[in-house]
Amino acid sequence: MKALPKSAISEVFGAISSGKTLVLHALLAAASARSEFCAVVDSRGAFDPLSASRAGVDLRRLLWVRTNHHIDRAFKAADLILHAGGFGVVVLDLCEVPLRDLNRIPLSYWYRFHLAVENTSTSLIVTGDQPLVKSCARVQLEVKRERLLWRGPVFEGIDFELVSRKARLRMAG
Repeated sequence: MKALPKSAISEVFGAISSGKTLVLHALLAAASARSEFCAVVDSRGAFDPLSASRAGVDLRRLLWVRTNHHIDRAFKAADLILHAGGFGVVVLDLCEVPLRDLNRIPLSYWYRFHLAVENTSTSLIVTGDQPLVKSCARVQLEVKRERLLWRGPVFEGIDFELVSRKARLRMAG
């Protein structure tokens, strides 16, 4: 999978079980294969290092921060990581966070994150069930599950489609 733009915020969103985790693992695996350090800020405790490793993510190059359902801690952790620098990919996982908590996120947080990654080699990827970043996202990818793949009684994977909802690219000159 191609990398998402550097110096920008990208969103990967979709319904539960749509394939967002597969997309995320592919992005992290590609970044770690390029010898980049990555960070996952896991707001709900859903990140599974074993399945990430099986997907090709080099766990030696991954910082995993669990915030145990505390969205304020997730934002603080992401802020600290972005301002520390040195990460090629930072993921802020907001999947399955209650809508009442998501509605409390001030737009200023997204602007702060946008400024933190601007002019760096970091890609901030925000994952969620719906788009959240608004005008601060350069790319928005919606993951749509097409079908579940079964071979007899054994689950083999998910067939999904990535739909670009927003792609704001910088033009040189």
